[in-house]
Amino acid sequence: MENFLDKKVIDDRSHGPILRRKSTLLLLSAVLLGILVDVFFYGKSLGISYPVFVVIFYILFLWNVRKQIQLKMDFGWLLLVPILMLSLSYLFFSNLIFYALNFLAIPVLVVMQTTLITKRSKGAWYSVHFIGDILYGFFYRPFAFIALPFIVAVKAVRSKIGVKRDSTFLKVLLGFVITVPLLVLIVSLLASADEVFGHFVNQIPSFYVDINLDTLIPRILLAALVAVLSFSYIWSLIKPKSSRPLLEVNAEISIHRGIDHVIASTVLSIVNVIYVLFTFIQFSYLFGGFSLALPGNFTYSEYARRGFFELVVVTLINFSILLLLIYFTKKGGIAGIRTIQCLESLLVICTLVILLSAFVRMYLYEQMYGYTYLRVLTHAFMIFLFVLFILTFSRIWKEDIKLYRLYLLTAITAFVIINYANIDVLITKFNIERYDRTGKIDVSYLTSLSDDAISEMTVLLQAKDPAVAEKIENDLFEKKRILETKRPWQSFNIAQYRAEKVLAKYDLHPNQK
Repeated sequence: MENFLDKKVIDDRSHGPILRRKSTLLLLSAVLLGILVDVFFYGKSLGISYPVFVVIFYILFLWNVRKQIQLKMDFGWLLLVPILMLSLSYLFFSNLIFYALNFLAIPVLVVMQTTLITKRSKGAWYSVHFIGDILYGFFYRPFAFIALPFIVAVKAVRSKIGVKRDSTFLKVLLGFVITVPLLVLIVSLLASADEVFGHFVNQIPSFYVDINLDTLIPRILLAALVAVLSFSYIWSLIKPKSSRPLLEVNAEISIHRGIDHVIASTVLSIVNVIYVLFTFIQFSYLFGGFSLALPGNFTYSEYARRGFFELVVVTLINFSILLLLIYFTKKGGIAGIRTIQCLESLLVICTLVILLSAFVRMYLYEQMYGYTYLRVLTHAFMIFLFVLFILTFSRIWKEDIKLYRLYLLTAITAFVIINYANIDVLITKFNIERYDRTGKIDVSYLTSLSDDAISEMTVLLQAKDPAVAEKIENDLFEKKRILETKRPWQSFNIAQYRAEKVLAKYDLHPNQK
């Protein structure tokens, strides 16, 4: 992998040495921009920091592209005037409307200006084609070379310590570099999802210095994201036009080279350590009936009823990692293959535990706050993911399994099942059962459901709370009136027919208050 990247991206025969120097300088500039975004903007309102950041951005940008630009009085260079004036508005004024408008306008002007002065526009600035250049600058340039800064960093380390290109140490180092941003994201999501895990994560730095990871991790993520996107955007403007985007290079790597099994093993090993710890916490605190005591002032109800959406996001991240490694990991020896299979299997097992944790948390949340479409569909989606991971586990050990075919069949089957599960009836039934236990119910939400739910809603006409029974009767009276309206035969619907027959049995009277 490293050899291929060296040849195709940085060590181009005609531009290699120059691009190597430029990429290193740009990496340092991008890291500085990421740090400045954290220092200037994280947790702070916009003020003098905005124009200062814009000035520093342009100093770094112009220094990196100095060989590609020529200073002259044209529209591209004149755009610097409105950019600087609009950025200074954050210093001079406090109008929130223009704060928001300028926050959108300044990046657009920056993309226009940087595209024009580097002569990367395909059309004149006054032509309709320039709109495509702007969209290209927003949605392509920041992502076209997102892997390159990691490669540059590894090359810099390799050149310093004199390690050979194909050494195991270098592959492990590259795997570690790739894993760090992924690890920061995963740990942040898990810490947000599980208070106990977050508590223990926050205790780690306290052994050395007083650091709050709840704020540190998001700040690192923000700085890293800005650095990577800035690097990719600026590199797309200074690279020779003949050079291919790294996304294309990555596609060729996937087909012809694959991800080295040492790199894949490193990534999986580091990620699995975190997941094994998280799994232990789930069995100890969430599933284990308090085999360990909750730390601090945590209560079980508060601990268990949060984090399901974060855990679903983690599950999707793991799903992407597995598919990438299953299909694009380069085959090694028998030992390497078995190692990858075992690590992938461990990732699947830990992910299934994470899904189970999310499922339990959502169930407990529903017990407290009731059932809604979003919550029930989230349950269904988690079951769907559970099935996909079981299929993926089978594919890890049996390479002849066609995952795409199974995924497609499973998705179609799941979609048909969820259509015929009659979610409105389930939501109404479960909410009524919860009402019988707790005396709590959201009548307004129930009355917003479709006619499918009417047969279940009639149970609430005998509710112990007169206010609930009254609201239900008013709603059913109105629905009965609508259903009794004559409709053409082309509009016949079984659910409406059943609802009309059910309501015909009741003598409903609306509340006159």
